Amino acid sequence: MKYKLSKYIRIIAILTLLQGCNDFLVIDNPSAVTDSFYNSKTGQEKLLVDIYSKFRTVYNTGQLQYYGTDLYMAITESPDERMFNGYDASFNSTAGVVGPYWSSLYRIVQEANILLTRISLDEEGMTEEDYNSLTAQTKFLRGLAYYYLVETFGPVPLLVTEELSIITEVERTGEEEIYNFLLDELNSVKGVLPAVASEPGRITNAAVLHLLGKLYLTRAYKPFKQSSDFENAAKIFDEIILDPQHNHYLLADFKDIFDENNQNNAEVIWAIQYGEDKEYSGSGNPQQALFGFNIVALEPDLFDKVQDDYSLMQRGYWVNPKVHELFTNPEIDSRYDKTFQREFYVNNKASEHYGELGILFPRWNDGTDYSDNAQRFYSFKKDGKYVWYPQSTALEVLSMASDKMPMLKKFKDTKMQWGGPGTREDVIFRMGDSYLLSAEAYFGAGNKTAALQRLNEIRMRAAATPNDIQAMKLSEIDLDVILDERARELLGEHDRWFDLKRTGKLIERAFDYNIFVQKYNNLNENHLVRPIPQDEINKLSGLTQNNGY
Repeated sequence: MKYKLSKYIRIIAILTLLQGCNDFLVIDNPSAVTDSFYNSKTGQEKLLVDIYSKFRTVYNTGQLQYYGTDLYMAITESPDERMFNGYDASFNSTAGVVGPYWSSLYRIVQEANILLTRISLDEEGMTEEDYNSLTAQTKFLRGLAYYYLVETFGPVPLLVTEELSIITEVERTGEEEIYNFLLDELNSVKGVLPAVASEPGRITNAAVLHLLGKLYLTRAYKPFKQSSDFENAAKIFDEIILDPQHNHYLLADFKDIFDENNQNNAEVIWAIQYGEDKEYSGSGNPQQALFGFNIVALEPDLFDKVQDDYSLMQRGYWVNPKVHELFTNPEIDSRYDKTFQREFYVNNKASEHYGELGILFPRWNDGTDYSDNAQRFYSFKKDGKYVWYPQSTALEVLSMASDKMPMLKKFKDTKMQWGGPGTREDVIFRMGDSYLLSAEAYFGAGNKTAALQRLNEIRMRAAATPNDIQAMKLSEIDLDVILDERARELLGEHDRWFDLKRTGKLIERAFDYNIFVQKYNNLNENHLVRPIPQDEINKLSGLTQNNGY
């Protein structure tokens, strides 16, 4: 798929440059180039690939997934960071993040509408199987875009029936109607797509089921919920977990999921593709650089630019040090050492300590004096205060900060050049998440036994040795237990903000964990949706602002 995607994206990019209009939803409209270009099967296949590629931008907007939650925090207090990480009083509709995010999602909607409007069984070379596949993939991608729109902004214009070029007036559609539409759409394509992808990056039936289950699960917490939502979600996740035809299962070893030489493995349900072709990968997958520190810049006498050793980290998002304590017993939970890189060996050949242990971050519960003879060591706490925070004068609690912390090594990328574009796939849906969503659905349906079974299947996989399996099992479950397990299993992966919002835990857990939320003391119910971009409100009659912005 990478070759095909690369070729198609370059064609779409050329067409896009010919259009030059920046109005709302007047983006990437292929009919502006030629009325017939997307009336063919070939053109529609190219357009579908472009829709896939646009989700790169969606999932690279980390400020809306990581900031303002319990697990992550910003490294400074820039205007956007104060707004999205701390929910301070300046939070407003001119925030620099929401406009591009809104536009990216509606570009997906518009291109999906074009494809679904124009696709026909009468086209040359179009078989019924091709028609059904193109339609199902497009409805899935449009539905996923609307999921993020409605969960981010609340009621939004539901534009699904025709191609749209210039819009001057819209009406915000209620969340209940949008969810009814999304569930109908996904149910209509359930079972249409193959169980196994024809090429990496393509949507399969398991991906449709995963999103469908998540939609039912999310609606189950809404005021307009239906009594069967939790049960329906649980049944759908079971279809993925129990039906062997989908060929997706939990890998035996947690670290194998993110082995860069084991991409698109059986645990991965859907991943956005990148690769080493610079024309195809664009700016690349940034995940490898987000959760750590620039080891060469901070310790140049010890470390050199060797990508095989340590990725160039830009400290995009700081992992809250309290997260480490969620691994209550890191000696028996193998995910701790398979998630975090805590030991860094000197690779600067000019150093007299070449090959020796240069930096050590002991396990959080190792105590304050454990150094293992490292040249530098940073204990988890000093004088009762967390050390693994970014340096800052903003808060007294950061006065002991080291500006260094264990890196997330799940996304390590040795195939890229130092400072170049990331090459690895971006895993969006995987079986570990399906199991945890299943546990949440069963818990919501009142079946704690089944919920614990699903949760413990994840925990047993994480046991460091067979002798630790029994100790890893839990006997009690509630929403916080589930969210804690999601933190351990999915750390650094997408959608934490949306998970907390779905479960009604965003305000509580952000206040408990995030020191900047505590500092500004302004997080409230209004922040469960983000502000509608002011530029869109200025252009469109009928587009009103959310409360509190």
